[in-house]
Amino acid sequence: MDTKNEVALELAGVWPRIMALVYESLIVAAILFLATAIALVFTQKKIAPGTVWFDLYLLAVLASYFCYCWRRSGQTVGMFAWRLLLSDLGGKRVDFATALVRFLVATLLGFGVLGLLWALVDIDRVALQDRLTKTRVLRLPKAVKG
Repeated sequence: MDTKNEVALELAGVWPRIMALVYESLIVAAILFLATAIALVFTQKKIAPGTVWFDLYLLAVLASYFCYCWRRSGQTVGMFAWRLLLSDLGGKRVDFATALVRFLVATLLGFGVLGLLWALVDIDRVALQDRLTKTRVLRLPKAVKG
């Protein structure tokens, strides 16, 4: 969804982003449970903690989820629930490479938590993962009931 034909959208505040992150953690837990179940079906045995291939597999599953959502609609499930939209600086959906870099940066920043803390001191109130990837999280207006 391009935002250029809509009313000027404001940057999302830290509080809605934190709430979306909490909501998203439930979705991520479910995805990781399902991915683990699939891996166990294929391995037919226990997977030792710290197994590199398994950790990379789970990281790839999460990257796929976030990149697909951000690329497709600009929103993950948690972002949708809190009316948040990811876009590039021009108001368009991000491309796959930007989504992947944003996911990796946010992952390195404690799954986005440290980046959100950065927004508290940033002059523009932009999270670090958004500043580094030239993206913005915008707040969508409430739907008008008619």
